[in-house]
Amino acid sequence: TIGADRWLRGELSSNHAGETGAVWIYIGALLAGHLRPLPEETRAFCEEHLQAEAEHLQAFNRLLPPGERSALVPVWRLAGLLLGLVPSLLGPQALYSTVEAVETFVEGHYSAQIRRLQAEGGCWNLVRLLQLCCEDEAHHREDARRRLGGPSAAGEAWAAVVGMGSRAAAQASRIM
Repeated sequence: TIGADRWLRGELSSNHAGETGAVWIYIGALLAGHLRPLPEETRAFCEEHLQAEAEHLQAFNRLLPPGERSALVPVWRLAGLLLGLVPSLLGPQALYSTVEAVETFVEGHYSAQIRRLQAEGGCWNLVRLLQLCCEDEAHHREDARRRLGGPSAAGEAWAAVVGMGSRAAAQASRIM
């Protein structure tokens, strides 16, 4: 239906924008390493996850013609850069808290799309792509959570802010 197609175009635009932001989170984190040394394990974490996010972005680049991508992509590049850079300058725990919060949102975002597409039937290749991306995002979340070692009041407050920002960015990318 037209509504479903409009819904799907909006979701794909949001996914593309989100993966763009994710790539730039890790670029920002690695850039921080030029300003303040990053522990080697943090650098490896960033490089590993950057590679996965870049693969996701390439997949959405293939799916979504440039004219259907969010007009806000330049904003999401800058937002991602800052979301990786600033916490990394504060220390690895701040970065891990950020990644855990972002990936918690993204896993739910992709899971909701998967459920709807499965319920409607069809788009099985897209469902499989979303499942693979969702699995990677869940791995990133768990990796960050394991490195965090446990919750903190500051981490939970920051996660709430990041979660709100992620929801707002996804919604804006659906419509702009």
